[in-house]
Order: sequence, then structure tokens, then C-alpha cells
Amino acid sequence: MKGYESNVLKLNKTFYRLKQSLKAWYSCIDSYFLKNVFVKCLHEYAIYVKIKKSDDTLTVYLYVDNMIFTGNIPKIFGDFKQVMIKER
Repeated sequence: MKGYESNVLKLNKTFYRLKQSLKAWYSCIDSYFLKNVFVKCLHEYAIYVKIKKSDDTLTVYLYVDNMIFTGNIPKIFGDFKQVMIKER
């Protein structure tokens, strides 16, 4: 801001708390996936895969506080959405 170059501004919210909330979210979702038979990718920590006996595959990608999921059977998308809504 012009005219205020020598001033120091105080933030009302710290960025540290924001990082902690993301860490807590990731920890919670990670434990959920591991309890529910998802396999964590060895090479990418944010990818989880669940393969059922009938070769139905669900892959979930975590990015910051969002999820992207894909699979080979559309029915599993609806099932996964319902489970995630209940987990909130």
C-alpha cells in the first residue's frame, strides 16, 4: 500500500492454524480409508485404491481438502458418495 511501506501489519488469523486444520483433515480421512480396506499408493501419498472381489475398482485422489474419485463401475460412485456424506 502506497505510503505505508515502513509499517508492520498484524494478521488477525495465523497461517499456522490453517496448516494444522488441513493436517487434521488428512489424518482423519487417511485413517478412514485404511480402516475401510483402501490401499495407499506406495509412490504417491494422496492416492488410495479399493478393489472388490468382483474387480470393481475405486481410486481416490486427495488434493488439499478435496477428493477426486474414479472407478470402472458407475454404481460404486453413488455408494462412495453416500458413505462420505454419512462420515461428515
